[in-house]
Amino acid sequence: MKKNYFLIMFVLGFFSCRKEESHTVAGPAEVDIYVAGFVSDGDPYNEHPTYWKNGSPVQLNFDDSRPYGTKSARAISIAVSGNNVYVAGYQLWLAYIRGYLPMGVFWKNGISLDRDSMNIWNTYKLYSLTVSNNNIYMAGWGDYGNATYWKNESRINLSLNAPDLSLARSIAVSGNDVYVAGISANRNYRFGGYNRMIKYWKNGNPVSLTDGSRDAIAHSIAVSGTDVYVAGDEYNGSVWIAKYWKNGTLENLTDGSTDAEANSIAVSGTDVYVAGTQWDGISTGNGDRYSIAKYWKNGKQVKLTDGSKWAEARSIAVSGNDVYVAGFESDGTRNIAKYWKNGIPVVLGDVSKYSEASSIFLAPK
Repeated sequence: MKKNYFLIMFVLGFFSCRKEESHTVAGPAEVDIYVAGFVSDGDPYNEHPTYWKNGSPVQLNFDDSRPYGTKSARAISIAVSGNNVYVAGYQLWLAYIRGYLPMGVFWKNGISLDRDSMNIWNTYKLYSLTVSNNNIYMAGWGDYGNATYWKNESRINLSLNAPDLSLARSIAVSGNDVYVAGISANRNYRFGGYNRMIKYWKNGNPVSLTDGSRDAIAHSIAVSGTDVYVAGDEYNGSVWIAKYWKNGTLENLTDGSTDAEANSIAVSGTDVYVAGTQWDGISTGNGDRYSIAKYWKNGKQVKLTDGSKWAEARSIAVSGNDVYVAGFESDGTRNIAKYWKNGIPVVLGDVSKYSEASSIFLAPK
């Protein structure tokens, strides 16, 4: 049920890429709602990176003219600062031995910027994006299997020459401090026998949240004051348990009865919100169960779908008393991008096409 990130990085095609973005707007109830994702006719090699502003789609351009390039890309993370809309994601490229590989793409106001100028040419994926004091921060999977983040065009390898594979999944900035959540594993992980560990880095210094005795994945990081929150999931030997850590202290969100994942975390005041997915819906008829999109507020779950069809919650944001969650729900034939405001769904994608939403950002009007 769960995705094996390090294995999939080296094989064909796109794969389900959950987004960890969390954005909280404290104050005005009037916000512009930005959601990043993709739209497709169902062909995994013909996916169009898209973001929606208040429900209106904006298709993002990317370079499909170079040799080895394909016509597929996905928008994974979105942030807005002033009049500028920033999006990070990836494009599918051809590699001779490994089949198709992703390559990082960065967009500003709908236009993809040159990979060389952004210093992301050898980057496999950009997973997370935030803007602070006019500086652009991105996190992803850099060259040579290193967790990497960027401050503007400067790249910082978090595990350079380390004996492990590492991946930066989410980034947050508080004052002058940069926090990055990710995972690491022995470089032989893709051949089996090693577990992934959840880590976060504060200004490049690693903090381990799991010990590697069980497989674990980090998806999202948020910072509130001096408190650091990381959401992810850990395998207990039978199923994946959704959980988060506050300053290293673990809180389980699910009881281990069914697979679950914690994809995005946001903090508003003393309230902690986590969006995720749990496979506790009705039976699919083949031994599995449909997934339910949901979020947890201070550990108490709120279901967004009824479990009769496949659905996933991938990103959460809070504005005042309003809770926004982005993801998708299947109509029985294809996935349809949508977001939920206080549990009420808003359809984003063209219902005649396949679409998914990965990230939501609220900008005060």
